[in-house]
Amino acid sequence: MGSHLCSKLQALSSKIKQASSNGKWREVVSGYSEIQRAGIQFKDPFVFPIVFKACAKLSWLSQGRCIHASLFKREFESFVSVGNSIADFYMKCGDLNSAMRVFDCMNSRDSVSWNVIVFGLLDHGFEEEGLWWFSKSRILGFEPNVSTLVLVIHAFRSLRSFVDGEKIHSYVIRSGFWGISSVQNSILCIYSERDSSSTRKLFDEMSERDVISWSVVIRSYVQSQEPVLGLKLFREMVREAKTEPDCVTVTSVLKACAVMEDIDMGRSVHGFSIRKGFDLGDVFVRNSLIDMYSKGFDVDSAFRVFDETTCRNMVSWNSILAGFVHNQRYEEALKMFDLMRKEAIEADEVTLVSLLQVCKFFEQPLPCKSIHCVIIRHGYESNEVALSSLIDAYTSCSLVDDARTVFGSMTYKDVVSSSTMISGLARFGRSNEAISIFCQIKDKLNAITVINLLDACSVSADLRKSKWAHGIAIRRGLATTHISVDTSIVDAYAKCGAVEIARRTFDQIPSKNIVSWTVIISAYAMSGLPDKALASFEEMKREGYKPNAVTYLAVLSACNHGGLIKQGLMIFKSMVKDHNKPSLQHYSCVVDMLSRAGEIDKAMELIKNLPEHVKAGASAWGSILSGCRNRSKSGIMTKEAVAEVLELEPLCSSGYLLASSVFAAEESWEDVAKMRKLVKERNVRVVAGYSMVLEGSMARRFLAGEKLNQSDYELTDVVKSLHRCARLEDEVTDGLKAQWA
Repeated sequence: MGSHLCSKLQALSSKIKQASSNGKWREVVSGYSEIQRAGIQFKDPFVFPIVFKACAKLSWLSQGRCIHASLFKREFESFVSVGNSIADFYMKCGDLNSAMRVFDCMNSRDSVSWNVIVFGLLDHGFEEEGLWWFSKSRILGFEPNVSTLVLVIHAFRSLRSFVDGEKIHSYVIRSGFWGISSVQNSILCIYSERDSSSTRKLFDEMSERDVISWSVVIRSYVQSQEPVLGLKLFREMVREAKTEPDCVTVTSVLKACAVMEDIDMGRSVHGFSIRKGFDLGDVFVRNSLIDMYSKGFDVDSAFRVFDETTCRNMVSWNSILAGFVHNQRYEEALKMFDLMRKEAIEADEVTLVSLLQVCKFFEQPLPCKSIHCVIIRHGYESNEVALSSLIDAYTSCSLVDDARTVFGSMTYKDVVSSSTMISGLARFGRSNEAISIFCQIKDKLNAITVINLLDACSVSADLRKSKWAHGIAIRRGLATTHISVDTSIVDAYAKCGAVEIARRTFDQIPSKNIVSWTVIISAYAMSGLPDKALASFEEMKREGYKPNAVTYLAVLSACNHGGLIKQGLMIFKSMVKDHNKPSLQHYSCVVDMLSRAGEIDKAMELIKNLPEHVKAGASAWGSILSGCRNRSKSGIMTKEAVAEVLELEPLCSSGYLLASSVFAAEESWEDVAKMRKLVKERNVRVVAGYSMVLEGSMARRFLAGEKLNQSDYELTDVVKSLHRCARLEDEVTDGLKAQWA
């Protein structure tokens, strides 16, 4: 090579290296092309890694392949550094097969070679393959670099391989990588996925902590449903002047506030994020603020944050929509959805779940079917949350068979969808179907599933089924550990008429709450034991539990059906005195109580003097009407009550039947005929009352006025069957008594 060409080669090589150091990758490639055009042959292999790095940075796959081909002819691939740079180039351009072929053809490999392959596979999401190659490199004695090691740790975390995570932790300590903060934080992330106590222990052992370390532990507490500890650690972090929280930290803290529904703490964190400038441009912080305010029942503040957000994404829209639904502002949720469509934002599965909640509230079957069509059209049928919400909405809209069809079409029926279907069937009295679905559940049962099963058993009014469900709760370790399950067991026994067993189950609850006390009071009320209901009410107050609106309704109902007018009125007055605002149901119960006792004038006076926010409903006027039936010559009062009942519930048969009964008692046959005429004119469907009798394992339903069909079975057989069931029930009860004793 002439001196002129040699000097030109040196100048171009220097130009390429200078351009590389300045990050001018196009100049690197153009410099190499200039050498090629000049026809200069050079033996310096260290330029090629720079050129391949430039091609990788520019994602110029075809140019890189051409350079690779020219090197292959001149046997420059034999240099390890050149082979590594080619493999790395292919990896970074996404051509993993070519990278692996280059690696396989290398005559000699060093740690860089193995790091290129392991890092490339892990970086492209091939975690299992990357970890396999990592294990192979370790067997051959090659060491990973820090970047590769961090990716290996994150791969174990992603695969939730905690045992391997502990092994890599040991390797990190042995190999001297533990002092590197990025490696420490990666190990901390593995423990944060498992439990917060191990995470905190490791965090306390760290000599140097950065903002990532603090954020990981705070997030771990929030994920472990320990938001109080997460907020406590955040306060510690803020007090330490060395570590400043970032957007990720604030997002985790806002989530803790949302879990706790602590709106005051949330506002403080909002103020902190404003001072630090986090809330303006960071969409994650903005979305977390919307979620926090929504779950803290301040959806107006949530909407203000949403309205001021310029960098909205799909999560922003779904968060505010879910916020309105969570706060039961369904009409505003629909307005937000309309705004979404005007902004050309296409709904996803999360949006559809919120809309199904709106349909459930308004009990609108047609929109449910429309959303079902959207789910099918967009391929969301594999989304279990969307399908479970659809099942719930269908059952709420009385489309139980459609819900069954959706449930049957699911390839994988998890515990959530099964629980939702069981709940829907139980609500419509189809207890046998609900129990059948429960028996098919293969996943681990949770408390909600068992509660729904108990509801189904209580609907069937079958004591044996309720005892069977109680046994399942005991075997699964959910009885005496979940207050909601224990309360449902008490309620199931009460609805089966086994009030003594209900009381014994109630007494076994280790830590009672106001709900469990309300259920046992209701149990006594349903069973016609008002004295015991009142005694339990007084016992509850002595134990320090403050009655809520439902508790007051239960005890008022007990007084109503037990004819304890004086006690009922005293309890109602104490409710008002204790600053518990009575609702329409409480007033209706008192009106019914007075009407049953023949105090129609007082009941009517109470209706006429209701507070402004309460308007008498059909049940209150129905109670007045029912009281008129037992009082001769009610006259104007009867006609007024009839007019109100029929106006409030024009399509309900019970009002017409009751009015007809009252008019018949007053011998006003013309009015009786008028009621019958109205029923025909308005096409009112008359629903007959029925009773259920358990014969063997079958629950038979008998409509009012229905005659027994002797061809099916003889009456004597039914009586014998009832005696057998009674004996069996006594035996089971005696067995339980012996067990409790």
